[in-house]
Amino acid sequence: MFSSYSATMRGALNSFLGMMHAHSTQGGMDQAGADVRIVVYPRGGEPEITEVSAANPRSATQKFTKVVSEKVSEVGGRVPEESIREVVQNLIHAGYTGVVVSILDGGNIVRVSDKGPGVENKSRVMEFGFSGATPEALREIRGIGAGLGIAREAAEKAGGKVTIEDNIGGGTVVTIAVTGEKPAAEESEPAARPSLQRRYPDGVPRMNISERQQKALITVLECGEVGPSTVADRLEISVSTAYRDLSVLEEHGLVQADESGKRLISPLGRDLVEAIINTWVK
Repeated sequence: MFSSYSATMRGALNSFLGMMHAHSTQGGMDQAGADVRIVVYPRGGEPEITEVSAANPRSATQKFTKVVSEKVSEVGGRVPEESIREVVQNLIHAGYTGVVVSILDGGNIVRVSDKGPGVENKSRVMEFGFSGATPEALREIRGIGAGLGIAREAAEKAGGKVTIEDNIGGGTVVTIAVTGEKPAAEESEPAARPSLQRRYPDGVPRMNISERQQKALITVLECGEVGPSTVADRLEISVSTAYRDLSVLEEHGLVQADESGKRLISPLGRDLVEAIINTWVK
């Protein structure tokens, strides 16, 4: 149902991120480098250690994901690149402090550990829409609370899972393990979340909204509560245009106004974006 629509949404989000990056200041995270140690544990051999650096967080995700995925492939592993990418991107929350990526079990287990501040609410961290992104991190990543959920979906499609634990001495350990058989094609589609099944037995309704309005919806989800001026600033449009777009989203039931007039995402809006995000997983 969402195949062509999700492609549009992905393009909208990429454009949206590009705009956000252009607005970010040249300081803080943008100036800091990022370093990881990648350790491959071959069966019956000595560990192979590779040190990889990136100039800044913007280039880190692509570079680190490429190196880790290549090493997984070299040893015949099945951990999906999509899962690796989302977990690597999440390292921005740890400031890339003390990062070690371990590749084990013939590339079927990728364990990413850091010495950052840790994850306070591990029971919710893979819940769609739950984000602990700081304002600095939001300049570099989506910040809509989808990353680890996408990592989990991709791993499940490959017959695996994602687990999150506390690291010894502080920090977090995220493990992507693909140890089972890959589901058959007819069984590979993940089951809809119970809440979505209950509310939308035939799937989340498709909404006739423009690409710009899709960006505005993402902005509402990302920021939690917005007025027209926030949307106008993020999307580089006039305040009057932002107001009209928010009104359209409200008419469709995707956002709702609070007492101050600011818009919050509605359950339908959240579910619609979740359904679209789920279609991005390969």
